[in-house]
Amino acid sequence: MSEIINSGDRNIKSRTIEITGLIGFLHEIIEDGSKVPFSKKTLVDTKDIITVLEEIEAALPGDLRTAEWVLNEKDRILQEAKDEYDRAKKEAEELMIVKVNNHDIVKEAEIKAQEIISKAQTESKMVRLSARDYADNLISDLESEIEHKNEEMLEKFKKLFEDFVKDYDETFIKNQTTIKSNIKELREM
Repeated sequence: MSEIINSGDRNIKSRTIEITGLIGFLHEIIEDGSKVPFSKKTLVDTKDIITVLEEIEAALPGDLRTAEWVLNEKDRILQEAKDEYDRAKKEAEELMIVKVNNHDIVKEAEIKAQEIISKAQTESKMVRLSARDYADNLISDLESEIEHKNEEMLEKFKKLFEDFVKDYDETFIKNQTTIKSNIKELREM
């Protein structure tokens, strides 16, 4: 069980690294974009941005597939435990039939069968709870990461837009003042 979870942790870390790398690449695209003269604006190729965003979207469902795999593994392990339980129960029943005349052996077999059943039920419950907790944590982490990145991107886009409007207003007022001054000079001529 620990091996399954550790493998999943490595996979999550790998996807997180991949997503983080793609976000870093978005930063590079913005930083390497052409600067707009007389403003703090940067022109970027929307095709590049869309491509990186699509790659991020493609990386996210992988974590969901990992959670689904964990749930499927849980079912397989539970089935194996049930099969083991059935096998052990059948062996215990056969043992009881063979040694039915010996009262101590029958009691011992019943005790052993009960121990096996109890152990299988305990293991089954542990696997089910571990798988559910792991899937819940994975989905919660994924939702938090998506929400955080979404907020980050919205804040950056908001800041870029506000800077653009501010620069535009300043440039407009400056140009308006220059034009008024030029008109005034022409009238005075």
